[in-house]
Amino acid sequence: MVISKNITYKISVATLLALTLIGCGSSNPQSGNDSGNNLQTESTTAQIGQNGDTSISGIGNGNSAYTKTTSSQLSTLQTRAPAKDVTSSDNALFIAEGDKGVEVVQIGYNDRVDHKLITTISGINATQISLSDDQKELYVINKQGSINVYDISDIQAPRRTKLLAAGSIQVNPVSTEGNYEFVPKKQAGLRVYDISNPSHKDLIATFHEVPVYALVLVDQASKALAATGNNGLALLDVANPTHIAKTAEFPIDGKTLGVSVNKKTGQLFVANGDKGIKVFNLNALLDELH
Repeated sequence: MVISKNITYKISVATLLALTLIGCGSSNPQSGNDSGNNLQTESTTAQIGQNGDTSISGIGNGNSAYTKTTSSQLSTLQTRAPAKDVTSSDNALFIAEGDKGVEVVQIGYNDRVDHKLITTISGINATQISLSDDQKELYVINKQGSINVYDISDIQAPRRTKLLAAGSIQVNPVSTEGNYEFVPKKQAGLRVYDISNPSHKDLIATFHEVPVYALVLVDQASKALAATGNNGLALLDVANPTHIAKTAEFPIDGKTLGVSVNKKTGQLFVANGDKGIKVFNLNALLDELH
């Protein structure tokens, strides 16, 4: 009888432990990593590290801000080195990573956002990056300000075709309806030019309320999202280009150095320094900011 009781007791304990483990497993989401890809997936309420640990993110009421993970944020793509700038074509992301050069990745959207490395561009200290309007040329600015032009008609094998002097062409301007050009000036803010006359462009406004490292036009070009360095994203009212006003802020932990929109998918990509690339649903983010 004593032996029978001990067996019953051990079975009961084992059963309870198994049920407890099953319960814990069901509430512990796993991060999805493709082999060879540095992908970190974030849920809408928690940031899930590569080792499976989960930490809640948000904005505190005090002076210390940490990552704001909301329904608009889809994921974080980790990079080989700090992401200094980003630009997107219809089917790929180009990430400037300083002395690591440029990373070219393909983005996929299924039940989550993940990415696959296409190729890298080495031998350049890449600080800024931009695409031509036809998406056939990639402009990469190095640390000295020179502009390296790459033919990306074969995206698997970018080919450098020329090296231009600093300032010889305007890289990373954002124009709307052919009339205005918005030029980020980093700590100096933003300059707006009237380019309706092709032979001469006129400076019509400057904006200094926040630094502007890069920006994208949104909401039918009536607003812009600006990367502001240490202050996250800023929503700017640019409906009247001569009187630009900041209407909202979206704090992001770390440096916010570049922004790009994939119009095909409606995703916003933010170059977030050593935190990689943040991926947002653009419409959901705008709803939060409004």
